[in-house]
Amino acid sequence: MSMTRNEAAAALSDIERTTERGQVLRGYRIAGPILMLWGLIWAAGYVAMGLLAPERWGQLWIVLDVVGVVGSLVLSRSAGSARRGEAMAMNWRMVVGMLAGLVFFFGTFTLFQASTVEPYLAFPGLVTGLVYIGMGLWRMPRYLWIGATLMIATMVGYVFFQPLLTFWMAAFGGGGLFLAGLWLRKI
Repeated sequence: MSMTRNEAAAALSDIERTTERGQVLRGYRIAGPILMLWGLIWAAGYVAMGLLAPERWGQLWIVLDVVGVVGSLVLSRSAGSARRGEAMAMNWRMVVGMLAGLVFFFGTFTLFQASTVEPYLAFPGLVTGLVYIGMGLWRMPRYLWIGATLMIATMVGYVFFQPLLTFWMAAFGGGGLFLAGLWLRKI
């Protein structure tokens, strides 16, 4: 029995969709532990900000960001890409993306100096949420929900809980990223 041209095209289309879905699920599994790591870093950083003098915050985040970048590289490498070259390309893109993000944050903070500390506390949550929404719209729909939740939680904390914003961001930003990592990892 032979296939018609339309049946062959439909079968190839099904194979392509299945392959793409497999790649998305693999991406979620790799990203889960990295998101959990960053959730812990956010929680630790924001709790420390609530307890330390503002003059120490920059030093704190430099250390935490270095731990996060190194940890992300280790986790992505240990996830075991199909090919060594694929792992190297992913690590390179991750480092460039994280460095660009850091430059963007520091550049924005320098250009638009707020008169109070609260905008500085909320801004990372909004930008991170926006990045995840973009990724969700592009190819990975679960990131859309993660980003939207992070942005909403950030604004709720900023509007209603400013005196406790560092602890709010630790719980709902860091905790939310950690839970999102668990959610992605279980897929």
